[in-house]
Amino acid sequence: MHRSVPAVSIVRVAWVLARVTVAACLVACGDSGRKPPPVPADAIPAGTVLGSASIMGRATYSGPAMAPAEINMSSDATCKAGHEGEPRKEDLVVGDGGALKYVFVRVTTGLEGRHFAPPAEPVVLDQRGCTYRPHVVGIQVGQQLTLLNSDPTLHNIHTTSLANKPFNFGMSVEGQKSPRFFSAPEVMIKTKCDVHPWMAAWIGVVEHPFFAVTGEDGRFTLKGLPAGEYTIEAWSETLGTKKTVVKVSDGESKEVSFVFPG
Repeated sequence: MHRSVPAVSIVRVAWVLARVTVAACLVACGDSGRKPPPVPADAIPAGTVLGSASIMGRATYSGPAMAPAEINMSSDATCKAGHEGEPRKEDLVVGDGGALKYVFVRVTTGLEGRHFAPPAEPVVLDQRGCTYRPHVVGIQVGQQLTLLNSDPTLHNIHTTSLANKPFNFGMSVEGQKSPRFFSAPEVMIKTKCDVHPWMAAWIGVVEHPFFAVTGEDGRFTLKGLPAGEYTIEAWSETLGTKKTVVKVSDGESKEVSFVFPG
């Protein structure tokens, strides 16, 4: 005689197996990026001044005025309590005179053949008020990224990288820190929270120190460059990328502008 297995038992077993699978995946993903990659033997030490040239400029928006969209955080009272008024998205932050904030600017050509050791100072990406602070960061290959949870609630840090192994792990304690490293250049890496779907940040990983993120005034500066010809790229989360070629001599400073239409 064959005894049938209750449907409830089958469902429960499937549920347990699913939880075990997810847990195993989170552990495996969470272990990625915990150790810094090896530094090339010929790497230029961090902080070394290669030259006296500089490239500076400003990123601006020339399209129609648009107010940033509001974020509904009512699903988590802790998140809501961390803000006065309704928080807003930061995918397109436009200031006075069309100044664009959170544009990632970097040298893409002109430094070939050089290797750079990462600086010892970590880059901090904070989770505060259920938003990432700052919204866009730049970091060198091998430099420590310190993930910080400043909220008394659970967050799940989930990167969607391709050149680097993604990581996916939870941070549930206020004040908790977790270091991570990237072993390959990648622009840009999206970071999200699976608990709070409105949370997003972008990480630009480069192999050299010549990068910047524009501030409220839309400005950036790349200094300490040796004489040469460089391709400079500006990335905007909403508006795409723009490039320009700049040639500088020793001691020379050149101004460039990136104008993004709407």
